[in-house]
Amino acid sequence: MDIPQYALDAASDFVKSCGGDANSYNAFLKGFELANKYRRKDGHVLKPINDEYTFERWWNLYDHKVGRDNCEVKWHNRMTKAERKAATEHTPIYVARTPNKEFRKHPYTYLNQKCWNDEVKPVAMTAKADAGKFMEYFNKVFEYTDIPKLSEMTEERTAKLNYIYNTYPKDILSVLDKVKDSRHLTGEDGKGFIATFEWIFTPKYFIQIKEGYFDE
Repeated sequence: MDIPQYALDAASDFVKSCGGDANSYNAFLKGFELANKYRRKDGHVLKPINDEYTFERWWNLYDHKVGRDNCEVKWHNRMTKAERKAATEHTPIYVARTPNKEFRKHPYTYLNQKCWNDEVKPVAMTAKADAGKFMEYFNKVFEYTDIPKLSEMTEERTAKLNYIYNTYPKDILSVLDKVKDSRHLTGEDGKGFIATFEWIFTPKYFIQIKEGYFDE
């Protein structure tokens, strides 16, 4: 954990004022680090997560932001890494097939009932995009930008692509052009955000791009 300099200075001054030595200073910092390793939420101490399957990642993927506190306690304290991994990988497919949030399960219900184990009924597709050719086109469009290039079309990516392909077939090329021309979405404005394939093809954001929300 990185401790900010102002905290280091405060710790040093505190230890010195108590007549402590270097060992006391190090012990104080260790206690500070351990105390900040755990966070509290709704009266519960959240167990730390030290892998990529974080709550924040899943919460943003699910994108139906109600009942956060209960969900966060559930995620940190009552789910195994395997369950968090399964939920993280299943959620993009579920979200792509339930673009209307009114028909998406309450996020806590999704976690509590382990809905990542449920079969997701596919949306009736009249056509499927050629995922391989689309990957090549996507990488070509963003060749000279910082937008992450695709190395494979996973099941989750293909599900997102096919939903958009069937719902907004005439808008895909223009949306990609809008992304390429947006300094914010390509990270050129220096604000730290860069769009990814998963973000662009999330229905909520695809529509915002299509409607000119990020036009300059």
